[in-house]
Amino acid sequence: MTVTIALFTRDLRVHDNPVLTAAHREGASVVPLFVVDEAIAAGRFAAPNRARFLAAALSELDDELRAIGGRLVVRRGDVVAEVERVAAEVHADSVHIAADVSRYAQRRERALRARLDQRGCLLHVHASTITAADPAELVPSTGRDHFAVFTPYFRRWAETHQRKTLGKPRELTMPPVASDPLPEADEMCAGPTSPQLAVGGETTGRKVLRDWLSGPIEEYEERNDDLAADATSHLSAYLHFGCVSPVDLVRRVDMSTPGGHAFARQLAWR
Repeated sequence: MTVTIALFTRDLRVHDNPVLTAAHREGASVVPLFVVDEAIAAGRFAAPNRARFLAAALSELDDELRAIGGRLVVRRGDVVAEVERVAAEVHADSVHIAADVSRYAQRRERALRARLDQRGCLLHVHASTITAADPAELVPSTGRDHFAVFTPYFRRWAETHQRKTLGKPRELTMPPVASDPLPEADEMCAGPTSPQLAVGGETTGRKVLRDWLSGPIEEYEERNDDLAADATSHLSAYLHFGCVSPVDLVRRVDMSTPGGHAFARQLAWR
């Protein structure tokens, strides 16, 4: 029986997730895995607000997975070591992960590939999972490796072919595998949080998205710089943790309207 691992990083959702979809299509049995990365938890980006949001997002992800017969497997420690350990436990044939361009993510990908190769386990990396377009396609025709000015970048971004959106798997089958408890916010970073902090994950994020597209986006061009108006989408954290698909979001924005076009520009800038 083919066993695959869907390694969640900044793509904490089941809808329109190329990582989960590919793992499900390849494997008769799938392990949805998240590793609480000690390097990040102890790093300079650790913050109570971030920890509280992440804890809620993981809880909602677990709920979504349980609704289709699975559950979120949680481990703590070094990502590479923990993924290798789970792969050995379930005799995984492959691991699927979202492509990411950060220096840390690139190091993680290289280390994962090298470690898994030693076990004969393949690593599959999926573009356009945490970004609306594949960054490899967003290069100028001059031969340079990046755009230096935003406007021509945005034109290329708007013209770049986007993959089709994906549904969620109808049903997951999992092998026997142990899991740590879902992390609590205080465990990852203790401290007071902002009183008006929005928390949630995919379920909450998809509702925020529906509310935004149902009307408020039309006033975005005129009101987005008015801080007192509170006229932004409130989707930033949901996009950061991948609770909302950027591809799905862009496909649902009507760029022919002033508000939709202005919002799309901000997504491209992001």
